[in-house]
Amino acid sequence: MPLRSPRIARFVVPLIAGMMTAGPSMAAGFTAEQAAAGETAYNSQCAQCHGRQLEGPEAPGLAGQDVMQNWHSAGGLYDFISVAMPPSAPGQLGEETYLNIIAYIMEFNGAAPGDEPLTADPDLLYSVLLAEETAAGAAAAPAASDATPAAEATSVPQAFTWGKQLPGSPASAQPAAPTAAAEPSVPQAFTWGQQLPTAGAN
Repeated sequence: MPLRSPRIARFVVPLIAGMMTAGPSMAAGFTAEQAAAGETAYNSQCAQCHGRQLEGPEAPGLAGQDVMQNWHSAGGLYDFISVAMPPSAPGQLGEETYLNIIAYIMEFNGAAPGDEPLTADPDLLYSVLLAEETAAGAAAAPAASDATPAAEATSVPQAFTWGKQLPGSPASAQPAAPTAAAEPSVPQAFTWGQQLPTAGAN
């Protein structure tokens, strides 16, 4: 239906054009399939140095907002790893593999996959800002850390500790019940943490 009023057209036409161009820019620029393939490639080519959780025990870590801000864009990350990584065969993995690894790194850091694949087009790569794309993952990180104390409360069966309390365990803070020195005892490692009945007791 044609717009009859020039005044209305002056406002509505730019609004419609903006809505049409806003869609693709909101996607992360990679697909779920790319991230899945990237995880496989990362585990075989990168994890030995950068860690299975991207923590970087032998090389710089690849997780966290600081890392994402340092690389700034997918283009900056691609330009480096596609010529320098892995050290044993720098630049030899192929364009598709490097793109998949970047997709996995982005997903690991919280970016959500979209419908459009990540390509080696420089304009696309440099338009994908890593810190912005992964901001959702960074916002969810505190919630995950809140659950950590509950996991730490898990106890270890005494059969695996030779009857000794592990440091920091709840029971280690309590004084041990005194035992008669003359009574022979059986290490609890052989009783799965259960006290044996005393000889002659009813």
